[in-house]
Amino acid sequence: MHLASAAIRFTPRLTLAACLAALLTACGGDDGDAAGSTPYAIGGTVAGLAEGAALVLSNNGGDALRVTANGAFTFAQPASGYRIEVATQPSGQNCTVANGSGTAAAPVTDVQVSCAAGDGGGGTGPVITAGIPGILGEWQQGTCVAAGPGRWARNYLRPVQVNETTIAHVQGLRLFADSQCAGAASVLGGTAMGQVTFSRSESNASVAANWGTFKQITGLASQAIWAKRGENTLCLLGDENPSILPTLARVAAALETLPASACYTRL
Repeated sequence: MHLASAAIRFTPRLTLAACLAALLTACGGDDGDAAGSTPYAIGGTVAGLAEGAALVLSNNGGDALRVTANGAFTFAQPASGYRIEVATQPSGQNCTVANGSGTAAAPVTDVQVSCAAGDGGGGTGPVITAGIPGILGEWQQGTCVAAGPGRWARNYLRPVQVNETTIAHVQGLRLFADSQCAGAASVLGGTAMGQVTFSRSESNASVAANWGTFKQITGLASQAIWAKRGENTLCLLGDENPSILPTLARVAAALETLPASACYTRL
């Protein structure tokens, strides 16, 4: 973030995150059918799914398939390259995928999805709070930059709930007299940059993600994901329509590319 003496511009960290997310997608490899390749049916078997439970599988970040019973499954869309992930875990169970990626030279039937008792979040421990209740409060970004003679600053973020699906994106600076941005601070700005309307939220024991549309006060609109690593770290990711990070697993992978200083810590 550039801080000039004449003016200070508060910009949500969506552009950088969008580039990182796009880079992740571009470098992913098996994310579709290469030109001239032959697509084949992609499938396998599910075992251990509890009666009455359901999970959602995805292939290459899309082609969502809801599975409600053990046995064989096949994705609707044939593909040449495939990467199978559990997009949504069944309640009270954790499911894992074996033989889940590769390049198809014939119909694929050996993907194995195994489910066992668990927290329903794909990890161990309590599921992270998703939705607007999980992001309300005050947050401070990790990066500390010079903000003028004898002053240093970190980005400050305060989501304010507007209704059940929408928050106001309020952003400013926390100013410090210490060059490491430690100790007492004062808030400068606290300006409403626009509103974010969320369309869906998911979480597990490691990550929570909220997909939505960010409408700036200028009228410009873009897709955004507000994602949390644990309860006290918030990262803002740029997105597209349709989403380039449509599953919780893809969001988690994108978060791994972000330095800790790019995200916000709860105050």
